[in-house]
This record gives sequence, C-alpha cells and structure tokens, in this order.
Amino acid sequence: MSSNRSNTVKAVSEVIAPARLGWRDEQPYCEEFRDIYHASDGPAEVARVFIEPSGLAARAAAQSELLIGELGFGTGLNFVVAADAALHRQARVHFVSFDAAPIAAADFTRIGAARCHDHALYAELATLYPPLISGWHRRYLAGGRITLSLFWGDAAAGLDDIRERQQRPFDAWFLDGFAPDRNPGMWSPELLSRVGALSAEGSTVATFTAAGRVRRALEAAGFSMRRIDQRPHKRESLAGTHRGPARSKFALPGEVSVVGAGLAGASAARHLAERGVRVSVFEAAPTPAAGASGIPATVLHPRLLADGSTQAALRCHAYLYSDPYSNALLPDSGKASPAGALQMPGKTASATRLEQIAARYSPSGDWITLLTPAEAAAMAGWEISAPALWFPGSRVIDTPRLCRTLLDHPAIEVRCENPISAMTSYPTVLACGVECRRFAAAEYLETAPVQGQVDVLRMTSPPTLPLLGNGYLVPRDDDVLAGSTYEYEPWDPAAATVANLAQLGEDSGGWEWLSRARATRCVSSDRTPIAGRLYDAQREPIPGAYVSTGHGSMGNVFCHFAGALVAAQLCGEFAPMTTALETAMCSLRFRERQARRGSRHSPKLD
Repeated sequence: MSSNRSNTVKAVSEVIAPARLGWRDEQPYCEEFRDIYHASDGPAEVARVFIEPSGLAARAAAQSELLIGELGFGTGLNFVVAADAALHRQARVHFVSFDAAPIAAADFTRIGAARCHDHALYAELATLYPPLISGWHRRYLAGGRITLSLFWGDAAAGLDDIRERQQRPFDAWFLDGFAPDRNPGMWSPELLSRVGALSAEGSTVATFTAAGRVRRALEAAGFSMRRIDQRPHKRESLAGTHRGPARSKFALPGEVSVVGAGLAGASAARHLAERGVRVSVFEAAPTPAAGASGIPATVLHPRLLADGSTQAALRCHAYLYSDPYSNALLPDSGKASPAGALQMPGKTASATRLEQIAARYSPSGDWITLLTPAEAAAMAGWEISAPALWFPGSRVIDTPRLCRTLLDHPAIEVRCENPISAMTSYPTVLACGVECRRFAAAEYLETAPVQGQVDVLRMTSPPTLPLLGNGYLVPRDDDVLAGSTYEYEPWDPAAATVANLAQLGEDSGGWEWLSRARATRCVSSDRTPIAGRLYDAQREPIPGAYVSTGHGSMGNVFCHFAGALVAAQLCGEFAPMTTALETAMCSLRFRERQARRGSRHSPKLD
C-alpha cells in the first residue's frame, strides 16, 4: 500500500523507508496508517472486491494478455490472486503496481512462507522481491507468463513516468490504498485523473471503498461507477468502466532484424521474441557469441557508485534487473563456481569508496553486504587485508552459453556468416559493437574499441569464489580465469598476461599458465551504454532504426537492461526503468552534444 509523498522521479537510486509493519493474529498491519492490509479472508476478499467486479475471469479467457494496474502493492495478495486466475485460463498478465512504502524483504519472506501453501506463486515472488530502491523493478514469473512491474515511490510520479511511453491502455485497475480518511493522498482527484489518463473505453476500475468523494473523483476521471453489494462482510464497494474514448491498438512489429549475435543482440532478440515478435538475427561470424561475448566466463557484477549520479542509478537498476533475468535463463550457472562474488579495494574503488557504497545501498536489503577482512578471507579462502563487498546474487556467467540460450526461441532465426551493411526493410536493431557505425544511421555514435585479455590458469589453491578489484579471479571446475586488461591501444599478449598474473600475489600457491583469450569491447565516449532509437541530424527519430551498444566491460549488467528498453520501444510499452534512465542511454545525447561542439571519440573504422 502506498501514500502520496513526492511528484518527481529522479535518476537516482535512493533507498526508501519500508512500511512500519505490525502483526495482529499473524496478519500484517500497517502502523503508519493504523489499518489492515486486507480482511482475514484475504483471497476471498480480493475475489469479491476486485476479480469479480472487473470480470477478470471472462476477460482472461477471451484475451491472450491482460494489463492490470494497481495502487498499493502491499502484501502482493491482489497480484497473486489475479495472476492465478489468469494462469488458470491460459492468459498472460502484465501487473503494474505502485507503492511508496513497500514491505521490507524480511517481512515479505515471512508473508510468502505463510501463504505459499495456498498460492504457489508466493514462493517465487518472495525470492524475486526487489530491494528498497526507488524506481522501477520488473520481474518475470511462471516461466515468463507473468510480468510484474513494481514502482517503489510516489504513485503520481510513477504514473506520470509511464503516461507517454505506455501506448496500450490498461485493461483493469485495482485501487487498494489504505482507507481514504487515513491515507487521503492515495484517493485525491489529481491521482485518480492519472489513472483515467492511462485508461480507455472498456478499462475497468474496482476498489474496496465506497466513499462518495472517491466515486466522484473516478467519475471525473472518466469512469461510470456503480456500487457493489458486499454484505455481510461490509456494506458495499465501488466498480466502474471507463467511458472512453477508445484508443487505437498499438500494432506490434511483424518482424524485427537484429544485427549481431553477441550478448547485446541475443538479449534484444529474446526480449522481442518473448513479446511475440519474430526476429532474424544476422551475424558475420560462423557462430553466435563472437567478440567479447566469446570470452569463456565473465562475472555478473554491478561496479556500483556511491555519488548519487545518473550513472550510479543506471548501474544499480541494470544489475537488479539483469541478476534475476540471467538466473532464470541459466539457473545452474552456480555449479561451475559458487554463487556470489567479493569486490575488494582496487584502483577504481578504494576501501573508503566501498564503505560509502555499502552505507548507501545496504539499508535497502541483503543483496549487498560489507564484510570485514577476516569475514571476506574466510569466505573466499584467500588472503584479504581490507573490507570487501559481498554480492550474493553475483555469479560466474558462461557467456557463450548464455548467448545460445537467449537465441534458443522458436520466434528467433539466427543467420550466421550472413553480414549485412544496410538497414533491412524491417525495423532493425544494431547490436554489433563498434561495427554499428558502419551503418549510415549510426555513424554519429561516439564509440571506440577497447582490447582486453583473459588468462586461463590451473592453481593448487584457488579462491573459492570470484574476486574482483584490480581485475578479477574467477574459479571454475578445473581452472581459474585471471583478467581482464583494458587496452586503449592493443598490448603485447605476453605483457597482458604479466598484468593479469600480478593480482595473484606472492602467497597464492602454485599455478600453471594454460592459455589466453583476447576480445574487443565497445565503449562510448561517456562510458554510458547506448540503447533505443537512432536519430537523424535534425534530431528526429529514424523510423525503424534502433541500437544496443557501448556496454564496455559491463555487458552482463547492461545488455539485458538495454534489450528490455529496445523491445519496449518497439512494442509501444514502458521500459523497466524511469524515463530519466531511458534518456541517459538514448543516442540523442550525441546529436545534441555534436550540435554544440562537434564529434569526439569516434575513430574511423578500417
């Protein structure tokens, strides 16, 4: 459940305060508003107040997909009951909910454990529940048939954030804030008018309250309202249907071309395929995962910043999206190496900086923890002399395997050894690194290649989990990867090996060098990924032209986030990020800068 607190969605990853929860007869109770989250017969109450008045069962049987909005996520009961009803009728659901004071993860785990016996979806939801970081969090449940988009923060700001991006109107709304006399901000005419603005002819609304001011506000927002008899539980509730006007249906693209079968292209293709779009992936190499995506293993790790910048928010939200997304695709990825990773102080993050990162983010949940040197050393089986950050969700990623898994979808056709040099007749996503600039539509992008090398070793006493700091050490079944260099000009491979081995230290025990792997990353001039529409010299969108590139050495973190963005734009939906973060990745920034000072950081391609 949510209150109306602020009207600005900032491009920062702020930690927000959780609901002050109490317990009455083993049921959660909100101390702030002195109100229950639901009646003692919770699922039955959801059915009679929301599901039945909205005609949800019949609509789920008639429609392939439902878009449901909710004010007040609370314990997630409305979501779980609605999702169960849709799944029973073979419908897909995108459930969008807003909450300014979400329940803390530990309390939600307790709720999920108590309810998963009756609603199996609660067990999955509890494991995917987001930390207390403001902004959007998207999760996929039930094998991808259920999409959950949660906005932690002010409902008015969240609704404003998606109004221009969400082209399809909502099918149904559940209004479940606390009682109007206790939480009046959630029932204001201004907020309910935003609900109406995201609705169209046939959209329904249902709420437990029957307050006259709520009914009048919803009528002013475009809904024809009626009273629902709720006796003997209470006197009545409200439900209604939007009077219109009808909104033209957004047409999904029939087919999309993706250039590049590395991680960026594979993830963009998979996100589109999951929305029902046919995708042709063109790759010049003989197999997918060429280039940097061919490195045998990488680490999913966010490299967080503590400065409150847009870049800090981008890294945080991209990681929180990519972690569960990757894990669902490769659920056994931890078998080659234990789950989790340790970040130690290094050139780009001192011990003080790591402490600042922990102070900023650790109050949001247990996805990040600062360990003492002794705790970190015991966990890693490695000498560690400074505090380290523990990321339990980080893991070793078999990048080539991940690319193949992403592309393994019946709606995706991969065409290897089939290079193209011009945009196709279908909408096209350029996801081929620095090669994107060979296309006329993308010549203005400010990108450059950066070489890197990983060395493969056999060690007698390797660390027990990935270590990051001055490079990384990644233990696998039979070997250890040491990397990775960052070469603006290519180094001699032997010199790169010396640099990678330097992080072993004198007390690392015996080791044997086995091999090396080299690849080229694509970086942007501002070290921010590039994703979304491409723009012409007049700064207008080029029809059918999209891009996902410039992910640098954080491809595991950024590529999925960018793939979700590209798919959302092509499908007329809001992406799982605020508009501010979407703008940060937009390629228009280069057109605007070049209009002021000319082009930089774009060396000519051979």
